[in-house]
Amino acid sequence: MRLELQPQRKGGSRLANKRLSMPHQSETAWNKRMNDIAITNDDGFSVVEKSSETMISGKMLKFNDGRYTVDKTELLPPDTVLAAVGSITAWVHWVDGKPAEHRITQSGQQHPEREELPDLDESAWPPGLNDEPSDPWRDTRYLHLIDPQTGADYTFVTDSFGGRRAVHDLKSQIANVRFAHPNAVAIVQPASTTMKTRFGLKMRPAFKVVGWRGKQEKAPPQAIEPHKGSINDDIPY
Repeated sequence: MRLELQPQRKGGSRLANKRLSMPHQSETAWNKRMNDIAITNDDGFSVVEKSSETMISGKMLKFNDGRYTVDKTELLPPDTVLAAVGSITAWVHWVDGKPAEHRITQSGQQHPEREELPDLDESAWPPGLNDEPSDPWRDTRYLHLIDPQTGADYTFVTDSFGGRRAVHDLKSQIANVRFAHPNAVAIVQPASTTMKTRFGLKMRPAFKVVGWRGKQEKAPPQAIEPHKGSINDDIPY
């Protein structure tokens, strides 16, 4: 199929003219005009792009020292609210400082123990912190989040005990609510809490559920109003 670009007519498109006229009209009128634009199923936004072989969608979130960083360069605002839309449980095999293999545990499967994976000989492990042998397999969680206001994608990535605990707690809450509301989506605020370690109290991530989408609230039963008509106790014969 050939795609031919038509030359732009003088004055630009209707949408461009609307954008240019925005300063001369109220915000309400502008919003009404934008809502009047028909949205069709063939607008091209449903075309699936070829995705790269990565577990991370959008920007990467990491937790460190009680704060969340976005792509390792900026801090996530503390009042950020996101929708939790998916998670991945996987063992990740690292080679030369890069993830080389993902063994993803599918829904309904039991996540393997470390002893069920290869590379059990610690003497063959690469050197890590303080030149101690470093396990090349890391028990990792990927939590996919979406900003409900902007539609931006985020993926929280962790292979620490505290991070896995945060994802586990959230998954447990979602499973409990979905028992009664199968389509419920948790709205969470990335937060932090403390946990006990052999080195004392340490900060760990936590995802505070602040609301739900798709959770159908049942209407309370309505009281039966008493009959207002006259009461006739006569028994006809």
